[in-house]
Amino acid sequence: MDFSEALEKIREDERFKKAKVVAIQLPEGLKRKVGEISEKLWDKDLIFLGDPFWGACDIPTGGNWDLLIQFGHSEIPNLGKLERIMYVELQEEMKFEIECDRIPFSSLILTSNVTYSSKLPSIKEKLEKCGKEVILKKGDSRVFYPGQILGCNISAARGEGQNVLFIGEGVFHPLGIALGLTNKKVISFNPRNGEYTDMEHFKRKFLNQRYNAIDLASRAKMFGIIVSTKIGQTRFSMASTANRIIKQSGKKSFLVSMDLIREEELINFPADVYVNTACPRVTIEDYQTFSKPVITFYELQMSLGLVDKSKYILDEIIMTDEIGSTGVRKRD
Repeated sequence: MDFSEALEKIREDERFKKAKVVAIQLPEGLKRKVGEISEKLWDKDLIFLGDPFWGACDIPTGGNWDLLIQFGHSEIPNLGKLERIMYVELQEEMKFEIECDRIPFSSLILTSNVTYSSKLPSIKEKLEKCGKEVILKKGDSRVFYPGQILGCNISAARGEGQNVLFIGEGVFHPLGIALGLTNKKVISFNPRNGEYTDMEHFKRKFLNQRYNAIDLASRAKMFGIIVSTKIGQTRFSMASTANRIIKQSGKKSFLVSMDLIREEELINFPADVYVNTACPRVTIEDYQTFSKPVITFYELQMSLGLVDKSKYILDEIIMTDEIGSTGVRKRD
């Protein structure tokens, strides 16, 4: 579905027809489409949200609008029913071909982000005609499509024995698979430039970074524990457990509630190390932007000697809990 078709589909939705004030949440690459959106949805009072957002987990609360339209992501099923949210996925329609001889696996698990999820059944069929055994399966209740990988959830890539092929741009999603499944080989195929990338080099680089952070944390005395206010990232129960095990280890800790996790908001707190219970990828992708080490809950356990450090555990979001009432969520 191209952008014009997506806007037409929005106009046909009953929630849009009933709304007077509509908020629009756009990824950075689509903010230039403001004019086109305004022209097509001319009969509503539109509010374009300027803050960055990171996925369907990042839903602003308390806004004075009747409907929020989020472009570029699929819903997260286990967040429950979000009655005032409309997701517009914009799946990729471009044509591309997989070269079977560039995939060095006789059997594999097939994955992608939401952009290419509609292409996966035909890719599976093509690879099977080349004699490969291909598994395409749905992950846990946090993902919507078979084979779909989120930045915080790689459950669709899990399985015994098989290696993994990821379809999509960049290293963000396939790196998560490689870090979470360190015993598997992960190949990423970029449909836009036709490049095939073995994630082994990226995995080793980031594992070195993570173990350095764990080592620094093992010598820390004061820990700041970050809890997200985003409804799809709030893990207060995990933060409370982190607080307890730190104090049981004879060290000090405090909790910090935040929306955007940035250096400028953390710099004046007296922590030696921060434990991030919000989006796990902040810890990995944004690590270099912080002046103090930022670790995950599982890395905290490693640093305190509570679990074996020889097997790295990727932090994934499976379920979330809440701080107070969000005002937008209704659980089934």
